[in-house]
Amino acid sequence: MRIVALSRRNAGRVAILVAALALFGWLMGWLVSPGTAPGAAMAPADRYTLRGVDTTQRALALTFDISWGTEMPAKVLAILVRDHVPATFFLSGPWAEANPDYVHQLVADGFQVESHGWAHVNYSSLGYQGVVANIRRANQVLATLTGHAITYVRPPNGDFNAAALAAAHALGYTVVTWGTDSLDWMNPGVSVIIHRVVSRAHPGDIVLLHASDTCKQTNLALPAIIHDLRARGYRLVTLAELLRMGPPQYRG
Repeated sequence: MRIVALSRRNAGRVAILVAALALFGWLMGWLVSPGTAPGAAMAPADRYTLRGVDTTQRALALTFDISWGTEMPAKVLAILVRDHVPATFFLSGPWAEANPDYVHQLVADGFQVESHGWAHVNYSSLGYQGVVANIRRANQVLATLTGHAITYVRPPNGDFNAAALAAAHALGYTVVTWGTDSLDWMNPGVSVIIHRVVSRAHPGDIVLLHASDTCKQTNLALPAIIHDLRARGYRLVTLAELLRMGPPQYRG
């Protein structure tokens, strides 16, 4: 009887040890992004989002998200072309698919086009495989329409978690958020939008703006933003050009 009791006790200990090792392995798999060896230091891009560039040059990138409508995209595009302003557009897959002529025009006018994903849902709610599917589906549309590889993605609502970052990284994408939020998506008033951007802008900044029809004041604020930033000595560039001016800044 004593031998049986000891065996049962040891079996219980082994089971606990196996469970603990399995839990440890699961945590390592969650913390370490695909392609990173266990125990290796994680790169900033695996843990955080791109929010700017470390540079002393007075340059910044105006970036625009588009998910809905055609009126505001046309107004914003006309202003940027008129004032010779390079910019970067993050387009949702469904919008791009429904408006191929706009996408072709953006490319023809020299704007940088990147991904805003497919369904406009929070990436933290999708899980790893859901984010992979979301990005891939948008990529099929955007790469076909633009004729070039899409390598940056801005998650809808700026929402992400560790699984979303790992999924994007595994697909070769860099997740981009922003340094300055114009709050134009809230329609807070033209003067508020202008003040937020101009007062918060800094060298290497990535500025968040929108060109969806739900944003009613972006086109009204944009001319003053462009004028005031240039008056302060800023050069307005695409995201790709900004990243050539210094090392990227990743923050959570």
